[in-house]
Amino acid sequence: MSFRDTFVRIAADCPGSAGVEPPRRGGKKPVHLIQLELLRAAPHHFTHQSLVVESELLREPPTGESRNQIVVRICSKPLPCLRCSPLAKRYGWGFHFDGEGKIAVHAAGSASYEKLAADPKLDQVSAMRSKRA
Repeated sequence: MSFRDTFVRIAADCPGSAGVEPPRRGGKKPVHLIQLELLRAAPHHFTHQSLVVESELLREPPTGESRNQIVVRICSKPLPCLRCSPLAKRYGWGFHFDGEGKIAVHAAGSASYEKLAADPKLDQVSAMRSKRA
């Protein structure tokens, strides 16, 4: 699923009120940390599909498959929605999708997050809760 002109707020039950960097697990970067690094380095550069593909390629470099084969394999199954990303559910990061569906990330509590959360021109959606209400 890809959004346009949308702001994905942090989940209602997000434990933090500010964006924090996710920890590494066993010395390896989890995919959501890779995605955060990509989005912070290049705001409004990646679409949802290109972000998922690039983060998977960085997480597990290709072994024997061409880049095109990997892209086809990744895109042949449903892509995980960023509303269920740990970045928005647990670590306090909101996602802004521009008119072209390109994504930027904003830390909860920051001026940019508050400005986007109050923008009436954007569709406002919340990340999925971790627990039932």
